[in-house]
Amino acid sequence: MRRSRRERRRERGTLRALTSSALALIGAASKASADTAIDHYEAAYSFSNYSEDPLKSSKTIPGGETQRYNIDTQQASLAGPVTDWLDLGLVLTHETMSGASPWFTQRDAAGSPIQIMSGATISDTRNDLKLHGNYYTDEGRLGFGGGYSTENDFTAMDFGVDGERHFNEKNTTLSGGLGASFDTITPTDPQGFPTRPTQKSKQSYSGFLGLSQIINRRSILQASFTYNFGNGYLSDPYKEVYQVGAQTQFGDFRPNQRHQFAFLVRYNRHLEETESTIHLTYQYYVDTWAISSHTAELAWYQNFGDSFQLAPHVRYYSQSKADFYFAYLRQGATPPDNMSSDFRLSAYGALSFGIKAEYTFHTPWWRDIEWRTNASVERYLSSGDLSLASVSVAAPGLVNFTVFSVGISMAF
Repeated sequence: MRRSRRERRRERGTLRALTSSALALIGAASKASADTAIDHYEAAYSFSNYSEDPLKSSKTIPGGETQRYNIDTQQASLAGPVTDWLDLGLVLTHETMSGASPWFTQRDAAGSPIQIMSGATISDTRNDLKLHGNYYTDEGRLGFGGGYSTENDFTAMDFGVDGERHFNEKNTTLSGGLGASFDTITPTDPQGFPTRPTQKSKQSYSGFLGLSQIINRRSILQASFTYNFGNGYLSDPYKEVYQVGAQTQFGDFRPNQRHQFAFLVRYNRHLEETESTIHLTYQYYVDTWAISSHTAELAWYQNFGDSFQLAPHVRYYSQSKADFYFAYLRQGATPPDNMSSDFRLSAYGALSFGIKAEYTFHTPWWRDIEWRTNASVERYLSSGDLSLASVSVAAPGLVNFTVFSVGISMAF
């Protein structure tokens, strides 16, 4: 006879607190999982709103566009067992985007860079379908999946496999995975903007290797290494580089290859006295575009009984600039082969903080369903002053934003 969902939840409570994560960092260690397929069906729905702050009027031309992106995302998922050793899942995502985006940077009368935005008429939708499955053995798990995503000007197909193997009486877990994505972009209005191509493609290949070690019943240490190789059209067709004096814009031209490396370590400590868990994470990233970054995060998961959890977190990020980043080209300078004014390739730092609340309840009078509701909010602030790297003049297009999310799931 199967145990009740409430009993199963109590048994895995401490382990879930140790292995769950509020992080979304590159190279994060694989999620902890059981050694058998899930023995019930799970359905979930979530909604999130991503809203960028308007650009300050002092950072653009008088009367220039200041509105920025607003993105609404809806996601629905369903997962369930096929056999005692196999489960399958489906995830559907629908996203709507509107607003304006940084276009190029020019210089004001005082010689400081100012951001020129596209018109606030950008409107796009993205639909994404992902299938995934897990096959379990006595000592591990093999995962597989694929997806297809489409936007007005972009399509992508991705495939991946991952797995984990337990050792040392399941106190040590080795995980790894491989993935590939094949993307095609067909920029809008290429006739009106000669710097935009009509169609381009790119491919990316990734792999990760992770190690998780249970130190004792209260502590877990995780480490991982991630590698990603991008090849093909890696430029942004909607961005340009302005040359002072010539009053000319050139296209965004980036190298057609990029090697990315990320090293991550995480320590989770459960405090039984307060029924809470601390997550400490550090990540170092470097790539062949001369960008290196540091990310540090502290998250606190506080349980209140068996039903309610609060999880505040704070994250710090800093990166150096790409070797082909230019706010603008100086007068008379020969345009280089590679150049971009994209603020995301500049040197800057960022601080983000937020909190997530989760409440679980049961309906034993109706199919004994376990419901889980959650809500979260995060605030992100970026600035040249927050960077560990030297920043003489910060990119004027640096973004501040707020993300609000709500969700509900049911296990039946």
